[in-house]
Amino acid sequence: MDTLRTLADHSIRRVLGCIALGIALVMLALASRPLLALQSGALLTAATWLGLWGAALQVPRQDLRRTALWRQLAVLAGEGAQRLRGSRGRQQLASVLAERLMWHADRAAFAAAALGSLALAFSGYRLLLQE
Repeated sequence: MDTLRTLADHSIRRVLGCIALGIALVMLALASRPLLALQSGALLTAATWLGLWGAALQVPRQDLRRTALWRQLAVLAGEGAQRLRGSRGRQQLASVLAERLMWHADRAAFAAAALGSLALAFSGYRLLLQE
């Protein structure tokens, strides 16, 4: 079970790393307008949260043999992945993948809320400076 969690985290974090790089580059491109950069980061991170949440909801309906997690498990376990072919093994794999997606979605929601809070605080600070 720990191996499944580790592999699920690895495959999810690889995708999230690419997404985070994209969000960071958008924010960097908007560095001359910090409020817009923070708002964009918050919005894109919230979209990431929504995507993770939607992916977790779709796990029970998708063919897990077409996922990166299945390929990683097949490479690591070789013939040991054959025991996951039964319905019980697939249910176990689906529950682990859905649980890890929701865990990462919670972290993305926290990051989006933090960026949104920073944007709100920065806009309030700018209003104070203008008065």
